[in-house]
Amino acid sequence: MSNVKVVLNRDAFRQQILHNDTLLDDVQEQMEGMAEVDRAVTVYRNDDRDTGNVVATAPARFEAAHGVLTQMLGMVRV
Repeated sequence: MSNVKVVLNRDAFRQQILHNDTLLDDVQEQMEGMAEVDRAVTVYRNDDRDTGNVVATAPARFEAAHGVLTQMLGMVRV
């Protein structure tokens, strides 16, 4: 069995994946839909220089009691 080496072009990866508006829009839409279970869950887009991401937050007690953020993360489909 031989080894395989995978090399990513970081600039292309950053542009095609980390700043892919279509991908981020889809993830944000899914997260916002799931966040409707309670007003305590907040979803927003965070676009900075290096990466773009969708952020979901909830108070620690709410997350500890219900595990909603963990469930949301597990249900996102890309």
